[in-house]
Amino acid sequence: MRKTIFKCLFISLLFLSSSGLYAQSGVDSTTEARKNQLFGKVKNFSFSFYVDAYFGFMLKNSKDTSDIIPFSGNCPMYNQIRLNVTALEIYYNAEKVRGKMALQFGDAPNLLSSPSSQWTRYIRQANFGFRIVKDLWFDVGYIFNPVGYESSWSVLNQVSSVTIGGYFEPGSVLGVKLSYKFSDKFSGGIMVGDPFSIAYADNTNMAGILFLTYKPTGNLFINYNNFLGNQATRESKVNNFLLYNNLIINYNPIKTVELVGQLDLGGQTNSRKPPDTTKIATMFSGFLQATYRFNDHFALTGRYEFFNDPNGFLSGVNKLTDRGVRTRGFTACFEYKPVSIGFIRLIYRYLGGYPGSKEFYSKTSDNMEEILFSTGVRF
Repeated sequence: MRKTIFKCLFISLLFLSSSGLYAQSGVDSTTEARKNQLFGKVKNFSFSFYVDAYFGFMLKNSKDTSDIIPFSGNCPMYNQIRLNVTALEIYYNAEKVRGKMALQFGDAPNLLSSPSSQWTRYIRQANFGFRIVKDLWFDVGYIFNPVGYESSWSVLNQVSSVTIGGYFEPGSVLGVKLSYKFSDKFSGGIMVGDPFSIAYADNTNMAGILFLTYKPTGNLFINYNNFLGNQATRESKVNNFLLYNNLIINYNPIKTVELVGQLDLGGQTNSRKPPDTTKIATMFSGFLQATYRFNDHFALTGRYEFFNDPNGFLSGVNKLTDRGVRTRGFTACFEYKPVSIGFIRLIYRYLGGYPGSKEFYSKTSDNMEEILFSTGVRF
């Protein structure tokens, strides 16, 4: 009898312990699945940190009473060690969804946001998107405007200082974007939204953007963008429709040489100077740039730039010349990359304005010369 009772107890204990083992195994498998699900999402995230600083000084600046360089898209101060940009970037890329957010601080963000749009200065971009079908994406949020080759972030340029044409280009858009990759060589899309930039004041009108990219060979890149919208302020009783065309060509004839050319052509209604202000005003700008890389550490870049806005619909009318800004300039940049994620640059820049314009050195000179030291890291 005792043996029978003992056997029953032993079998019961064995059954209970085995049930516990199976239960623990189930919990472990569920936890592991949740971990895999969580880590799978984390793997789709990428993070980046960027900071760049600069120090500039003006040559022949004895009559200059200001520390601000006119028409600067970045690195605007001189005679001071300054922080151009410090930023945190977060990206999410999965098969059917993606997101981008970049927060920035420094001199450049303050420059590129108009007084009526100061909330944008700390946000470089903030958007998310869904894949509709293969190679077709729908994005919404605060999105980069594709117009222009240059960036206010020095690390994305071969030259740290931005051209005057780059300063006046349309800024980012709060809206939606539809993009499609037609083939390995051709892609494009459209954007619709409200533009925010220093060149365009606050308005309630929507703008449309078309962007096309063609890469016929591995070393040739052609990009066309246009911007169409009513740039009149909300108080204005006259419409100012702007069509801004932007063409970029990037060519690498050999591994050590990179050539870049950009041409901008814009026209805006009801923007001519008196007496007939109802006519279309036009502007054009662009630059030619060549970079030679000696090796992985050293490079030399030369750039010629030009900008002409005769009616001043972008740059304003100078009372001394009764016209908008017209400049031509040359920039030389020597770059040293101690590591692949960092750069140190020494830059010389000359800008010559329209005779009698007095645009530089506190409105005392038609031209200016600048020496700029720029360094940064992005990882």
